[in-house]
Amino acid sequence: MVAVTAGVAAQLLTRRTSNDHDTLGTLLYSLRRSLASEAIDEQLYDDLDAVLDEYARPAPHEITAIAERFRRTTTKIVEVVPYLVRPYPVEAMRHLIYLSAEHPHPDDALGHLRRFALTILAILDLMGESAS
Repeated sequence: MVAVTAGVAAQLLTRRTSNDHDTLGTLLYSLRRSLASEAIDEQLYDDLDAVLDEYARPAPHEITAIAERFRRTTTKIVEVVPYLVRPYPVEAMRHLIYLSAEHPHPDDALGHLRRFALTILAILDLMGESAS
């Protein structure tokens, strides 16, 4: 975190701002990308790979840990998707929330985790398409 003195803050607040569409569009794009980076980190990609890789066979304790991280990621995705994806992907988000709420029997946990990972991946795809 960076501390800003009162003098610096006052100076920054008195600067002229731009209201032209190009500048505001660039700022909006940057803010949206910043939101997305809060929801998506390297750990998420590692977890997706650990679940979806051709030879993936996560241990039961790994399945539990990954599912919990996917649930935390779901919360972040639900917060940022309305700002990043147009039109809002109602069915995909409904499916993601549904999977996030499930806590399957250990015998069914790996299949559930793979469905969960594929749904997250599909939404990440939508977020990437909207950014371009």
